[in-house]
Amino acid sequence: MARQYDVEGTKSYLTAAIILALLAAWHIFDGWVPQERWLEKYPNFPETWYDFRLHEFYAYNRWTGVIFAIAAAVCAYIHKVVK
Repeated sequence: MARQYDVEGTKSYLTAAIILALLAAWHIFDGWVPQERWLEKYPNFPETWYDFRLHEFYAYNRWTGVIFAIAAAVCAYIHKVVK
């Protein structure tokens, strides 16, 4: 006799989506909004919002924010579909 299991989605993907969204927001804010404490150490702030090439500190935060945002969206989508 076979048993029928009803496996429901876990909340781990929702938790990961929330954490990644918070990290994305922090990196995006840090990469696109100039702050005085970072402008003293890294004075070359990009002139355009779409500059991902130069100024290693700001480019790192911008790319990391975008990657975290994509990962948060994927985790949220998986959580929605697995339900």
